[in-house]
Amino acid sequence: MASRLGSGPADDTSTEEPHPDLVIDLTDGSTRPGVLRPGNVDGLDLWSEDYRTPEYLAWAIDDLRREFGEPDQRYGVYFIHGEDPRSGLSRSVELERFGDSFNNDVPLMRRLYGQFEDVGATEIITVVDHEEHLPCGVIRTVRNTAEYGCRILNDLQKHGEDGWGLTWDEIVARSRFAATRADEITDIPTVAVAIKYQGHRKADGVSKALYAGLMQQGLRSDAKTWVCSLDRIPYILVQAAAKDIMQEFDGVPGQPYYGAPDTVPLWANIWDYEYYLRTQHPDAYAMYAHSVGLDDQYFFGFAEPPTWVAPDPEVIDLRMYDPVVPESR
Repeated sequence: MASRLGSGPADDTSTEEPHPDLVIDLTDGSTRPGVLRPGNVDGLDLWSEDYRTPEYLAWAIDDLRREFGEPDQRYGVYFIHGEDPRSGLSRSVELERFGDSFNNDVPLMRRLYGQFEDVGATEIITVVDHEEHLPCGVIRTVRNTAEYGCRILNDLQKHGEDGWGLTWDEIVARSRFAATRADEITDIPTVAVAIKYQGHRKADGVSKALYAGLMQQGLRSDAKTWVCSLDRIPYILVQAAAKDIMQEFDGVPGQPYYGAPDTVPLWANIWDYEYYLRTQHPDAYAMYAHSVGLDDQYFFGFAEPPTWVAPDPEVIDLRMYDPVVPESR
């Protein structure tokens, strides 16, 4: 599955070329020159193919595994900052799937997402296979900001190709965002499962591990609302697996979007969804919020234990999920 979930500012026309002097040394473990940590990537193009070679991807997976104490599970779910060179794992899946499905290439993907990486707003949920040394799936997340926005909210306001031409007031009126500040919104610009893990039973597990990673990331954060867009078929599949997680903007149609034929803009309030899933679908809640049924095969690489506290039910709005559930808020 590959799903286009959003896209950056309408005037983003970056044409930055790969850094000409990038050298990757594969001989010196986790301290190799050229493989730099977050905050030390000035001048390096993390979209360069040097960060997607089989040797580099294998090193990145081993390095993540070492960082988290060599977990025993075959698969790992890691939360990789967009400026971390190990995010090449994530881009390799995105480029494979969006190239295959929508003819998206490096220049387009860099233009769509590079700015949000550069300003530190990107975290990419990445599933890897520890044994095969391969990336399996990815969900890219971008924290919206007042200055830069995020991919789908920018494009909802964009006129012309790949835009919907709405005003901000129209976006708000056609949704019920719990977020009241720009930085309380998280965009989900991409979700994809690698071709090797597509079309068999492992794909189901990879997708569920990605959904669990997204939910747990959201509950651990101070974000209140997710926004995204999904092409029509992946939209149906995601809704079925995640129990109708997303809502459409009232009266906003699907349309062609960066190569995808019928893309639907979507939104959800994180805590409304948490309450709905916990009270109406407890088995799915146990899986997505607490990794139950996944943690024997999937290690979830959070640096800290969970600390979230559910809000008072009085502030929960379930109107979008089930008409038989009493309204609130």
